[in-house]
Amino acid sequence: MDFPFVKEAISALFQKSSCDMYPVRPSQAAPNYRGRIVFHPDKCINCMMCERVCSGNAITHEIVKTPEGDDQVTRTFYLGSCTFCATCMDFCSHGAIEFTDDYHMIATKEEDLMVSGTFIKKAPVKKAPPAKPATPKAEEKPAEAPKAEGAALIRPRDDGKPVQVPSKCVYCTLCAKKCPAGALTVDRANKTWTLDEDLCVGCGTCAEACPKKAILMPGDEPVAVEAPAAPAAPKAEAKPAEAPKAEEKPAEPAPAVQPRDDGKPVQDPAKCVYCTICAKKCPAGALTVDRAGKTWALDEDLCVGCGTCSEVCPKKAIVI
Repeated sequence: MDFPFVKEAISALFQKSSCDMYPVRPSQAAPNYRGRIVFHPDKCINCMMCERVCSGNAITHEIVKTPEGDDQVTRTFYLGSCTFCATCMDFCSHGAIEFTDDYHMIATKEEDLMVSGTFIKKAPVKKAPPAKPATPKAEEKPAEAPKAEGAALIRPRDDGKPVQVPSKCVYCTLCAKKCPAGALTVDRANKTWTLDEDLCVGCGTCAEACPKKAILMPGDEPVAVEAPAAPAAPKAEAKPAEAPKAEEKPAEPAPAVQPRDDGKPVQDPAKCVYCTICAKKCPAGALTVDRAGKTWALDEDLCVGCGTCSEVCPKKAIVI
């Protein structure tokens, strides 16, 4: 009987092993390897974005009230359910989650696959006393009455929470959609912007997402805004001035596209290639672009004049 494998087995006894001698000699992890998670609780602001984006539901938290009224937050990462996709790390804006190259995750107890961290989240400070010294400022307001008619000053809050600048806000609802804590409510129809003080964690995501920079965070410069009555008068005078422009249009063979007074976009057909990017990026869904029919339509009621379409247009074919 022929045993061809016997020859291979005997020859292999005198050859060097082709395998890595792990764990006698530990191997180095490959570049960008995503291994054991390290959690930095001192950097966490408890925005819970990591829990919302975790596909394996491997991240949980527990909140215990302290005698001082603060929240003691314990966040736990269960490596047994983690897929090591690193999405939580990508969405953590404060760098509280880190993936290491440690691949030694063999455990005999479930507790060994738990990565936890505890931190104290201070309760929101409702400063009633600072409102009292504002009374002398209220006495100064009558003296500044003529100045207040022309302009007002909006300052960032001291507690790290966002402040809206109504004169800049177009109520596009992007801030509410991006808020990880669901602390913002924006009503586009009634032009209202509401902040839930208890839910807000002061992460600043809303300010980063705002296309009009209408949200102030700590460190931002105060914004001077004009009273709504002042700009209304020149607008009324500007309308009759547009009449001669309408008369000049027929005389010009190729008139330049002029921006609208209400802040809504205007298409330049000579530059537009109908790529539909503006319609896809419009947060209000106010644009309809037909590439085949070469049509560009704006829904006046839905458009909020945020300017996103103009920013994303590769051909600069939208005028704001």
